[in-house]
Amino acid sequence: MLMLCSLCLYGVRSQAQDRLRGAVSSLSSETSAIHVLNTSRHKATITDANGRFEIPASEGDSVVFSGVQFYRETIVVTADMLTNPDFTVYLREKVTELDEVVLRNLTGNLTTDMRRIKTDSVTSFSLGLPNAHKVPLPKTERKLLEATTGGGFIPLNPVINAITGRTKRLKKYVRLERENKAMEEIRQRVGDHFFDEMGIPEVHISDFLFYCQARPVFGYLKDNPDIMAVTDSLRIYAEKYLEDQEADAD
Repeated sequence: MLMLCSLCLYGVRSQAQDRLRGAVSSLSSETSAIHVLNTSRHKATITDANGRFEIPASEGDSVVFSGVQFYRETIVVTADMLTNPDFTVYLREKVTELDEVVLRNLTGNLTTDMRRIKTDSVTSFSLGLPNAHKVPLPKTERKLLEATTGGGFIPLNPVINAITGRTKRLKKYVRLERENKAMEEIRQRVGDHFFDEMGIPEVHISDFLFYCQARPVFGYLKDNPDIMAVTDSLRIYAEKYLEDQEADAD
Protein backbone atom coordinates (compact mmCIF):
# COMPACT_ATOMS: atom_id res chain seq x y z
CA MET A 1 0.00 0.00 0.00
CA LEU A 2 2.85 2.34 0.89
CA MET A 3 4.55 1.55 -2.43
CA LEU A 4 1.33 2.27 -4.34
CA CYS A 5 0.96 5.68 -2.65
CA SER A 6 4.59 6.46 -3.40
CA LEU A 7 4.10 5.60 -7.06
CA CYS A 8 0.98 7.78 -7.25
CA LEU A 9 2.77 10.73 -5.63
CA TYR A 10 5.70 10.27 -7.99
CA GLY A 11 3.35 10.23 -11.00
CA VAL A 12 1.58 13.41 -9.88
CA ARG A 13 4.90 15.14 -9.19
CA SER A 14 6.32 14.07 -12.57
CA GLN A 15 3.21 15.28 -14.39
CA ALA A 16 3.36 18.65 -12.61
CA GLN A 17 7.03 19.04 -13.48
CA ASP A 18 6.39 18.16 -17.13
CA ARG A 19 5.08 21.67 -17.83
CA LEU A 20 6.86 24.99 -17.69
CA ARG A 21 4.72 27.78 -16.27
CA GLY A 22 5.71 31.40 -15.94
CA ALA A 23 5.47 34.91 -17.30
CA VAL A 24 7.20 37.15 -19.82
CA SER A 25 8.12 40.70 -18.80
CA SER A 26 9.76 43.79 -20.29
CA LEU A 27 10.56 47.32 -19.17
CA SER A 28 7.77 49.10 -21.06
CA SER A 29 6.13 47.09 -23.86
CA GLU A 30 3.17 44.74 -23.51
CA THR A 31 4.09 41.06 -23.43
CA SER A 32 0.85 39.50 -24.66
CA ALA A 33 0.91 37.25 -27.77
CA ILE A 34 4.65 36.49 -27.40
CA HIS A 35 5.61 33.29 -29.21
CA VAL A 36 6.89 30.52 -26.91
CA LEU A 37 8.45 27.54 -28.72
CA ASN A 38 9.90 24.40 -27.16
CA THR A 39 12.36 23.46 -29.92
CA SER A 40 13.22 20.18 -28.20
CA ARG A 41 9.63 18.93 -28.30
CA HIS A 42 8.26 20.95 -31.23
CA LYS A 43 5.54 22.42 -29.01
CA ALA A 44 4.40 26.03 -29.17
CA THR A 45 2.06 28.49 -27.49
CA ILE A 46 1.63 32.25 -27.00
CA THR A 47 1.41 34.35 -23.86
CA ASP A 48 -1.99 35.50 -22.63
CA ALA A 49 -3.13 39.09 -22.01
CA ASN A 50 -1.09 39.19 -18.79
CA GLY A 51 2.07 37.80 -20.39
CA ARG A 52 1.70 34.37 -18.74
CA PHE A 53 2.30 31.07 -20.50
CA GLU A 54 2.27 27.31 -19.97
CA ILE A 55 4.01 24.83 -22.25
CA PRO A 56 5.06 21.13 -22.07
CA ALA A 57 8.73 20.98 -21.06
CA SER A 58 11.26 18.87 -19.23
CA GLU A 59 14.63 19.59 -17.70
CA GLY A 60 17.18 20.22 -20.46
CA ASP A 61 14.66 21.38 -23.10
CA SER A 62 15.41 24.54 -25.10
CA VAL A 63 12.59 27.11 -25.11
CA VAL A 64 12.62 30.18 -27.37
CA PHE A 65 10.70 33.41 -26.70
CA SER A 66 10.19 35.85 -29.56
CA GLY A 67 8.10 38.89 -30.49
CA VAL A 68 8.25 41.52 -33.21
CA GLN A 69 9.37 44.27 -30.82
CA PHE A 70 11.82 42.13 -28.81
CA TYR A 71 15.15 40.41 -29.23
CA ARG A 72 14.84 36.64 -29.27
CA GLU A 73 15.58 34.93 -25.95
CA THR A 74 16.47 31.24 -25.54
CA ILE A 75 16.55 29.39 -22.22
CA VAL A 76 17.49 25.86 -21.18
CA VAL A 77 14.91 24.49 -18.74
CA THR A 78 16.17 23.60 -15.28
CA ALA A 79 14.52 21.74 -12.40
CA ASP A 80 14.13 25.02 -10.48
CA MET A 81 12.22 26.59 -13.38
CA LEU A 82 9.75 23.70 -13.45
CA THR A 83 8.94 24.06 -9.75
CA ASN A 84 9.03 27.87 -9.50
CA PRO A 85 5.50 29.35 -9.93
CA ASP A 86 7.00 32.85 -10.23
CA PHE A 87 9.45 31.99 -13.02
CA THR A 88 9.83 35.05 -15.28
CA VAL A 89 11.60 35.61 -18.61
CA TYR A 90 12.74 39.18 -19.26
CA LEU A 91 12.86 40.29 -22.91
CA ARG A 92 14.95 43.14 -24.28
CA GLU A 93 13.15 45.62 -26.53
CA LYS A 94 14.45 46.49 -29.98
CA VAL A 95 15.36 50.16 -30.32
CA THR A 96 15.34 51.96 -33.66
CA GLU A 97 17.88 54.79 -33.70
CA LEU A 98 17.29 57.75 -36.03
CA ASP A 99 19.98 59.86 -37.64
CA GLU A 100 20.80 63.14 -35.90
CA VAL A 101 18.94 66.19 -37.22
CA VAL A 102 20.42 69.66 -36.73
CA LEU A 103 18.10 72.70 -36.87
CA ARG A 104 19.63 76.16 -37.31
CA ASN A 105 18.45 79.77 -36.92
CA LEU A 106 15.74 78.99 -34.38
CA THR A 107 13.94 81.86 -32.65
CA GLY A 108 12.92 79.97 -29.53
CA ASN A 109 9.22 80.38 -30.35
CA LEU A 110 7.93 76.91 -31.10
CA THR A 111 5.01 78.06 -33.27
CA THR A 112 7.18 80.38 -35.37
CA ASP A 113 9.96 77.82 -35.77
CA MET A 114 7.55 75.09 -36.84
CA ARG A 115 6.21 77.32 -39.62
CA ARG A 116 9.69 78.26 -40.84
CA ILE A 117 11.01 74.71 -41.07
CA LYS A 118 10.62 73.40 -44.62
CA THR A 119 10.24 69.68 -45.13
CA ASP A 120 9.86 67.72 -48.34
CA SER A 121 7.02 65.29 -48.79
CA VAL A 122 8.43 61.84 -48.12
CA THR A 123 6.84 58.93 -49.99
CA SER A 124 8.00 55.54 -51.18
CA PHE A 125 8.41 57.09 -54.66
CA SER A 126 10.46 60.08 -53.46
CA LEU A 127 12.77 57.73 -51.56
CA GLY A 128 13.21 55.54 -54.65
CA LEU A 129 12.22 52.36 -52.85
CA PRO A 130 12.33 49.26 -55.10
CA ASN A 131 8.71 48.18 -54.44
CA ALA A 132 7.11 51.65 -54.52
CA HIS A 133 5.05 50.79 -57.60
CA LYS A 134 3.52 47.64 -56.07
CA VAL A 135 -0.06 47.64 -54.82
CA PRO A 136 -0.18 46.76 -51.07
CA LEU A 137 -1.55 43.31 -50.26
CA PRO A 138 -4.93 43.02 -48.49
CA LYS A 139 -4.73 42.67 -44.70
CA THR A 140 -5.42 38.91 -44.65
CA GLU A 141 -2.78 38.23 -47.30
CA ARG A 142 -0.23 40.33 -45.38
CA LYS A 143 -0.96 38.26 -42.27
CA LEU A 144 -0.55 35.02 -44.26
CA LEU A 145 2.77 36.23 -45.69
CA GLU A 146 3.99 37.11 -42.19
CA ALA A 147 2.84 33.71 -40.89
CA THR A 148 4.70 31.70 -43.54
CA THR A 149 8.00 33.61 -43.68
CA GLY A 150 10.71 34.46 -41.21
CA GLY A 151 14.36 35.24 -40.82
CA GLY A 152 17.20 33.66 -38.91
CA PHE A 153 18.91 30.29 -39.14
CA ILE A 154 15.66 28.56 -38.12
CA PRO A 155 12.65 30.76 -39.08
CA LEU A 156 10.25 30.50 -36.13
CA ASN A 157 7.10 32.03 -37.62
CA PRO A 158 6.34 29.21 -40.10
CA VAL A 159 6.99 26.55 -37.44
CA ILE A 160 4.90 28.19 -34.71
CA ASN A 161 1.99 29.07 -36.99
CA ALA A 162 1.92 25.59 -38.52
CA ILE A 163 1.82 23.98 -35.06
CA THR A 164 -0.90 26.30 -33.73
CA GLY A 165 -3.02 26.03 -36.92
CA ARG A 166 -2.85 29.78 -37.61
CA THR A 167 -1.48 29.31 -41.13
CA LYS A 168 -4.36 27.00 -42.08
CA ARG A 169 -6.93 29.49 -40.76
CA LEU A 170 -5.30 32.40 -42.59
CA LYS A 171 -5.25 30.47 -45.87
CA LYS A 172 -9.00 29.89 -45.46
CA TYR A 173 -9.61 33.60 -44.79
CA VAL A 174 -7.56 34.60 -47.84
CA ARG A 175 -9.50 32.16 -50.06
CA LEU A 176 -12.86 33.46 -48.79
CA GLU A 177 -11.77 37.07 -49.24
CA ARG A 178 -10.71 36.41 -52.84
CA GLU A 179 -13.98 34.60 -53.62
CA ASN A 180 -16.04 37.41 -52.10
CA LYS A 181 -14.10 39.92 -54.20
CA ALA A 182 -14.73 37.80 -57.29
CA MET A 183 -18.48 37.76 -56.50
CA GLU A 184 -18.55 41.55 -56.33
CA GLU A 185 -16.67 41.78 -59.64
CA ILE A 186 -19.21 39.47 -61.32
CA ARG A 187 -22.05 41.59 -59.95
CA GLN A 188 -20.46 44.79 -61.27
CA ARG A 189 -19.80 43.26 -64.69
CA VAL A 190 -23.41 42.23 -65.36
CA GLY A 191 -25.17 44.93 -63.32
CA ASP A 192 -28.06 44.57 -60.85
CA HIS A 193 -30.61 45.07 -63.64
CA PHE A 194 -29.52 41.71 -65.10
CA PHE A 195 -30.49 39.87 -61.90
CA ASP A 196 -33.79 41.77 -61.77
CA GLU A 197 -34.59 40.59 -65.31
CA MET A 198 -34.04 36.99 -64.16
CA GLY A 199 -36.52 37.42 -61.31
CA ILE A 200 -33.96 37.84 -58.53
CA PRO A 201 -34.68 40.98 -56.44
CA GLU A 202 -31.81 43.16 -55.28
CA VAL A 203 -32.04 41.92 -51.67
CA HIS A 204 -31.40 38.33 -52.88
CA ILE A 205 -28.52 39.02 -55.31
CA SER A 206 -25.81 38.31 -52.72
CA ASP A 207 -27.60 35.13 -51.64
CA PHE A 208 -27.77 33.96 -55.28
CA LEU A 209 -24.06 34.65 -55.80
CA PHE A 210 -23.25 32.67 -52.62
CA TYR A 211 -25.39 29.90 -54.12
CA CYS A 212 -23.17 29.95 -57.22
CA GLN A 213 -20.01 30.23 -55.12
CA ALA A 214 -20.78 26.90 -53.44
CA ARG A 215 -20.89 25.15 -56.84
CA PRO A 216 -18.17 24.15 -59.34
CA VAL A 217 -19.47 26.71 -61.85
CA PHE A 218 -18.09 29.55 -59.73
CA GLY A 219 -14.51 28.92 -60.84
CA TYR A 220 -15.69 29.14 -64.45
CA LEU A 221 -17.61 32.36 -63.79
CA LYS A 222 -14.89 34.30 -62.02
CA ASP A 223 -12.10 33.43 -64.47
CA ASN A 224 -14.07 33.76 -67.73
CA PRO A 225 -13.48 37.03 -69.66
CA ASP A 226 -16.44 36.26 -72.01
CA ILE A 227 -19.32 38.23 -70.50
CA MET A 228 -21.88 36.48 -72.76
CA ALA A 229 -20.80 33.06 -71.50
CA VAL A 230 -20.96 34.32 -67.91
CA THR A 231 -24.51 35.65 -68.30
CA ASP A 232 -25.66 32.43 -69.99
CA SER A 233 -24.37 30.37 -67.07
CA LEU A 234 -25.94 32.75 -64.55
CA ARG A 235 -29.33 32.36 -66.27
CA ILE A 236 -29.13 28.57 -65.96
CA TYR A 237 -28.26 28.70 -62.28
CA ALA A 238 -30.82 31.43 -61.63
CA GLU A 239 -33.57 29.03 -62.71
CA LYS A 240 -32.22 26.33 -60.37
CA TYR A 241 -31.88 28.86 -57.56
CA LEU A 242 -35.47 30.08 -57.92
CA GLU A 243 -36.71 26.46 -58.04
CA ASP A 244 -34.86 25.69 -54.80
CA GLN A 245 -36.30 28.85 -53.23
CA GLU A 246 -39.85 27.76 -54.13
CA ALA A 247 -39.19 24.24 -52.81
CA ASP A 248 -37.92 25.65 -49.51
CA ALA A 249 -41.00 27.88 -49.25
CA ASP A 250 -43.29 24.87 -49.67
